[in-house]
Amino acid sequence: MVKVKIKKPSKRFYRRRNNWEIFPFVSGFPKKRQFSRFRDRFSIVEIQNILIAWAVLSLAFGAVLYRPLFSVGFAYVVGASAIVLGLGFIFHELMHKFAAQKYGYDAEFKIWPMWLFMALIMAFFIGVVFAAPGATYFQPDPREYYMDPKGFTKRYGVISLAGPEINIIFGAVFLGLFYLMSSFVSVSGASSIELFAMLVFCLGTYINFYLAAFNMLPIGSMGSISLDGYKVWNWNKVYWAIFFIIPVTITALIFLGYIPVLNHLIPILGSI
Repeated sequence: MVKVKIKKPSKRFYRRRNNWEIFPFVSGFPKKRQFSRFRDRFSIVEIQNILIAWAVLSLAFGAVLYRPLFSVGFAYVVGASAIVLGLGFIFHELMHKFAAQKYGYDAEFKIWPMWLFMALIMAFFIGVVFAAPGATYFQPDPREYYMDPKGFTKRYGVISLAGPEINIIFGAVFLGLFYLMSSFVSVSGASSIELFAMLVFCLGTYINFYLAAFNMLPIGSMGSISLDGYKVWNWNKVYWAIFFIIPVTITALIFLGYIPVLNHLIPILGSI
């Protein structure tokens, strides 16, 4: 998820052209900021926020997928969820961040503490993961949205598409590894390490394609919290259709059993 803060620029930066002026008054954009060093890209607080969100979501998925809690099997599932979310969730947000920084924007992931707490409560007591730990915020030049609205819409769409793109890539990799391993190893005769690997591949396939499909829904509004699909839809409907149909189709095939990821998940959890 990505969120942008747009402030109306002052009149000294942008105003209507007077009748006697040949060109409208426009102050030039500053030189695009470069993020060449790690400390330019990340702050200590942001790293802490990423780690907290990662840990909480891993515990939440573990609590939903496996009972009894705090057992050996629970540790297996939490570990597998941490690997999957470390790729699916963290890289989703980081790709938003890196895409924004490519345009010279300040970008930072921020957690929502109340929703993190609700994620744990709902996972442990209701059995549902409410995965809304926070969002990546980026701050463009305040003049840009008003002076170049079409260009900003494209940049906003590219930044928003970066997250679901990486989920589709990871989902395809996990799916390929799942088919490769399941052709050589059966759940009934697998070792603990093989069961753990297969669990990671199953969860990685399902979670990544689900995240991509969900985030590409065209729901939201400009300037407030909204799903990535809304910004991509406003920018380029062909790109939106491609990157929406692919994960939705694969997610549907998983639920219908044509891609037997969930069919393997239950016996794997029962064998741990």
